[in-house]
Amino acid sequence: MRSESTVSKKQQKKARSPSKPIGKVRNACLDTLRGIAILLMIVDHIAAIVFDVRIEPNTIRIATRLSMPLFCILMGYFLASPGKTNWNRFFQIVLATIAINLVYFTVYRQVEILASLLVCYVLFLLVRAKFAVAVLAVYLFPWDLSVGLFDYPLTVVASCVAQGMVLRQWGLKFALLSAAIISAGGLVVTPPTWYVLLFVIPATLLIGWGAGHAGRSVTWLAFVGRYPLSFYLAQYYILLAIGPRS
Repeated sequence: MRSESTVSKKQQKKARSPSKPIGKVRNACLDTLRGIAILLMIVDHIAAIVFDVRIEPNTIRIATRLSMPLFCILMGYFLASPGKTNWNRFFQIVLATIAINLVYFTVYRQVEILASLLVCYVLFLLVRAKFAVAVLAVYLFPWDLSVGLFDYPLTVVASCVAQGMVLRQWGLKFALLSAAIISAGGLVVTPPTWYVLLFVIPATLLIGWGAGHAGRSVTWLAFVGRYPLSFYLAQYYILLAIGPRS
């Protein structure tokens, strides 16, 4: 019969031994918010491509401006998560950027926002956590050479992505301060781009709330949010195939 001391030693060794890693649990609430961002983008693109609605204060395309900072800040939030680089997501963005812009650039002679996000992703891979200082990039807008070529200039997109990193790394209170700084960048950003800056603070509040309420979700929106690139790519090809109404 084993002695009590032998059993005790084995129990202590078992307690010290690392448990098997548990897979990351997705935040369904953040997936829902990303789904909302995609839905707003689809509504915005329907208004623009099918009905030729311009971005003006009296149109629905003002409300749909929320989609851009919401999606970009969420991207930065996930970039700042601890752990290894998600190379699968990186190459998915690369492929989606190519697939969309093969058509988008041909029609509009501009590069679609995924290209801006891809540039931000590459810069993040180069500088990592230091990319958070790009919240100030919006103030470089007057010298941004991407204006006109990119549908959303790099300086504005970089600020929103960096905002997500600030939220993840330093919390909501500090992020609201940086959001206010980005929003004030509207003083140097020309319309219609500056309209998205009106929604940086609301988007930050939504994501900050969602980060603490992982169980809150809308099932079908969370599903869209889990596969954002697939839905985003599909809607572009469908809408561009439909084209503007006569």
